[in-house]
Amino acid sequence: MERLRQRIDRVAATPLPVLINGETGTGKEVVARQLHAKSTRQGPFIPVDCAALSPALVEAELFGHERGAFTGANQRRDGLVAAARGGTFFLDEVGELPMEVQTRLLRLLESATYRPVGSQTEKRADIRVIAATWRQLSQRVREGNFRQDLYHRLTIVELVTPPLRDRPEDIEELLIQFMDEEAAACGRSRPRLEASVRAHLRRWPWPGNVRELKNVASYITAMTAGNRVGLADLPRNLHRASPDLPPSSSETAFAGAELRIDLPYMEARRMWLDDFQQRYVEAILEAHNGNVSAAARAAGMDRRSIQRIVGRHAHVESPSDKRPPNV
Repeated sequence: MERLRQRIDRVAATPLPVLINGETGTGKEVVARQLHAKSTRQGPFIPVDCAALSPALVEAELFGHERGAFTGANQRRDGLVAAARGGTFFLDEVGELPMEVQTRLLRLLESATYRPVGSQTEKRADIRVIAATWRQLSQRVREGNFRQDLYHRLTIVELVTPPLRDRPEDIEELLIQFMDEEAAACGRSRPRLEASVRAHLRRWPWPGNVRELKNVASYITAMTAGNRVGLADLPRNLHRASPDLPPSSSETAFAGAELRIDLPYMEARRMWLDDFQQRYVEAILEAHNGNVSAAARAAGMDRRSIQRIVGRHAHVESPSDKRPPNV
């Protein structure tokens, strides 16, 4: 995610088209909006759901039309390209565009011009095009469903939004953030996650990615009766067996902290040990109902060591809703 943020910062100020590839729910539109916000463009951000466009009217929707261009065209109308003037034109699910519209989009990218339906005059398009898809466009090209020249034009810069299962270290932080937002909207305190819940959520493969995680945050914030979230408080679908994972997934992705070979050995080792210590102490405290003395005796540790490790988690747990451990 840090590498993705760095690439967003680098490409945002350029006029280059960008293709954002990623599974459903991984935040492709969020990335597109960040690219727009970090750019110098003063116009609006105009999102277009290509999968929802009517096949019969898709050209008119995108490029506008003249009066009388087709049955029912009783007056001239500007399209979405014109609405995005000076800003960003975001084509979500671009892989669903019909071939004939792909030809028009290629011309828009190559010459920065377009022609409304029924018009003989081309217009200038002062826009920056960002596209997104969950499909592998290279495969669509091989199947004859996507123009190769448009594919190469769109992929000058390609950003990939990683699935949530490939970054388990982000799950709890994101969940706490979403729960804080939900709790503030409901006017209540955020309930605290038990260690068993945190472990379960780290191992869930999240087929719906961040969107699914946000739904879970909404559910447990609203439906948890007490101030602690146990396994029984999770949505019913999380009680079932884990759904099948795509072939690229690995079960070891949920075993613990990421092995950071991009860091020096000692720093990577420290991060790994910190993660192990936190998980171990959470689990043994849970097994002894939060009693620090009993947990320390069972673990062969000093009470202050356990309290120090618990304290490292204070940046995630709000001080107002942390329940002090039992003595």
